[in-house]
Amino acid sequence: MQKRRFRIFTPMTPEQLRKNDKVLFVILAIGSFFLLKDFYLSARKDIPSSGIIGYITGPIFTHKLSEILLLILWTPTVWVFNYERAGIYPNKMNPLRYYRILRFFLLVAPIQIVLATYAWTIINLGTSPFTTNYEPLAYGDDYWVWRYYLAAVVVAGIAFIWYASRKTTSLARWLASNTSVNE
Repeated sequence: MQKRRFRIFTPMTPEQLRKNDKVLFVILAIGSFFLLKDFYLSARKDIPSSGIIGYITGPIFTHKLSEILLLILWTPTVWVFNYERAGIYPNKMNPLRYYRILRFFLLVAPIQIVLATYAWTIINLGTSPFTTNYEPLAYGDDYWVWRYYLAAVVVAGIAFIWYASRKTTSLARWLASNTSVNE
């Protein structure tokens, strides 16, 4: 008797793929709405007190920007991953185009990580009274949110680099083997 292996992401049927596309679109729409709303509300609250330059160089702006970049990095990756589980590539994202996008995203991901790390450092440690004198938010009531959520944003950026690096390597091999076969 052969032992059945448990797989989290089993190959998908076209019906499951359509459902996953709809769910991903709803999640993306709702997540983007709340992310942009939170971005707008924080800017509206903080710009009058710290000015535009103070807000842009502050940890809240960099944190929000790193979240938006993280959303931009992971969304096409998850979308194509669903199609790969179904054994196809989406019409709008052939393997060569996906390879090029992932290579570009591998350049953007370190920027996202630096922004998130910058925000984590200032929010958790603060700054000197001789510079911006930023009081750490990590000492407030929601200290665990700031400490662990921002760390999770950094880890998600690192996880993207790991995944995208492996994926670009496998896509490069696949593209090279298909190119040599076609010639």
